[in-house]
Amino acid sequence: LADGGAKGVKRSGARAVHRTVARAQVHGMLHVARKKLESYSVVLASQSPRRKELLTSLGVTFETIVSRFDEDLDKSKFPDAADYAAETAFHKVADVAKMINEDADRVSKGRYLIIGSDTVVDLDGEVMEKPATEEHAFEMLSKLSGNTHRVHTGVAVCLLDPSKQGEARSFTTKCSETTSVTFSDLPESVIQAYIASGEPMDKAGSYGIQGAGGSMVSGITGCYYNVMGLPLNRLSKLLIEVLGAEEEG
Repeated sequence: LADGGAKGVKRSGARAVHRTVARAQVHGMLHVARKKLESYSVVLASQSPRRKELLTSLGVTFETIVSRFDEDLDKSKFPDAADYAAETAFHKVADVAKMINEDADRVSKGRYLIIGSDTVVDLDGEVMEKPATEEHAFEMLSKLSGNTHRVHTGVAVCLLDPSKQGEARSFTTKCSETTSVTFSDLPESVIQAYIASGEPMDKAGSYGIQGAGGSMVSGITGCYYNVMGLPLNRLSKLLIEVLGAEEEG
């Protein structure tokens, strides 16, 4: 699953920014929206290397501004984990939009399209995020062993024009994608060795399907990239929808 900063850790006001060097050629489903995308400065509201890699694979030119949102919403107030993930993604892009609006150097530099996401593991209603300790990781992986869980990734997109005022300044929408993942039965020694590798410690559910954790997965139903942290098909359809709706409006 997508890796990044630890949940619950308050981030400093300093922005972590990643910029691509040259404008890439947008391809895949987003090819139909390439001209509209070029009219925006695209921002990824995440420091996850995996999400950067996946967005780059679509040929999108973007920069990264890491959200300061603490990701501490009350899970009990959401009907399910997918809604929780979507709302967390919404808050991430809202925070980055606020940062852009407060940056005088950016206000006059055109329009922005901000993408945010959040991934959680859901085992029979128990939401698993990033482990706090190795013991916590062991507990999670022991529960996932031999069982089928669901991975929810919430995605939010904000269209922002800092030069405008009021409601015309921004539009934000959100959605979620769910994938079912089945684990093989894991011997305790396998779990301990995997934790010792360090791979689980910054990932929701304490595993990464794109790494050694993938060897523990016996099958999935749904989008593989969703388990990695950014559902490319759902994101592409959302961007096409949002950019098309803006043109019609």
